[in-house]
Amino acid sequence: MKYSRLYIALLSLFLGGATSQAQVARAHKAPVKAAKPGAVVPTTEDLNFAKLFPATAKVMFIDSLVANESDFLKHLPLSPSCGKISIKKSERADGYDYYYTNEFENKRFSSVQQASGNHVFSVEEKLGKKWDASEIIHLEGVKDVICPYMMSDGVTLYFAAKDGEDSMGKYDIYYTVYDSDSHSFYKPQSLGLPFNSFADDTYYIIDEYNDLGYLVTNRRQADGKVCVYIFQPTETRETYDIENMPEIEIDRLARLRSIKDSQTDQEALASALSRFYAARQTKSAKKKHSFDFVINDKLVYHNISDFRSSVNQNQFPTYLTMKSNVETREKQLEDLRVKFHNGNRNLANTIAQMEVEVFNERQKLNLTEKQIRNTEIQTITK
Repeated sequence: MKYSRLYIALLSLFLGGATSQAQVARAHKAPVKAAKPGAVVPTTEDLNFAKLFPATAKVMFIDSLVANESDFLKHLPLSPSCGKISIKKSERADGYDYYYTNEFENKRFSSVQQASGNHVFSVEEKLGKKWDASEIIHLEGVKDVICPYMMSDGVTLYFAAKDGEDSMGKYDIYYTVYDSDSHSFYKPQSLGLPFNSFADDTYYIIDEYNDLGYLVTNRRQADGKVCVYIFQPTETRETYDIENMPEIEIDRLARLRSIKDSQTDQEALASALSRFYAARQTKSAKKKHSFDFVINDKLVYHNISDFRSSVNQNQFPTYLTMKSNVETREKQLEDLRVKFHNGNRNLANTIAQMEVEVFNERQKLNLTEKQIRNTEIQTITK
């Protein structure tokens, strides 16, 4: 990379040796010459890029698509376990309001734009059928929080904000964790490269059920457009071997110049693409209403809000996830049976074991469905 050694050397000067030994070692390979009159001085954003560069995350991007920033969500085949994300035109300024409701529909985060242009970030919890008063959330060291997304663990929060630590200008993506003892969030940390850039990087979404991740950014896009990058999530953060890889290669990966650069495992790529295409097909096949759930001969529910029982309102999203899991497993089992009949006899034991597991999962699903139906009937007839 043409300028990375300059940035790293400057970091070692300005940060008093806070950079890692690997950075310093690379900086020593090419000492920085005295600046000539009129030389370009690196900005704070340039220096932060250089600081984050050695820790560029090793992640495989499997696909990308360009969409309007106002409606890109319709292109994301998210599973019900992801909760609900919505974006609405602001009534107070020329921008957007951002909302996230968890899969159980009992906690809602909102980022509402004010006349000043900045957003107020708050949370509400549902008690019974009513939302309590919203509570403003203050996150340390960042400004103008937007695009919240909470993981299914209920404590890990991703969002975009400005002016945080290691900011590269405009919106960067950060994450934080909720501390139940202090009833507050820890200081947010930058997601680093390649997820952040010199442009607006807004949404970071992990669909745990489909094992897919989505990064939304307007880098290298026309006004009003965003690029959605689909990637394979990793359990732990891995980085590139900066000592043994050409800097130009890592620079391309850090800046997301081409997703093909990251596609080094063809088997994993094929598997991820298969899950992505299957998720898209499932979404396109959905009916206009959310679901069909038969209560009795005369009553069929189509939305969670139809339930009279608050217990069912909280439990039904879990049931939907269970149902989706069972149907997916049954489809996988059928595919294995086809392969077996086509001559792959090595699958016999796998199929036998899977048949037992799927049968038990289906029985559990049927029992849950019966419990929900009985609870609802009891509530209605009270």
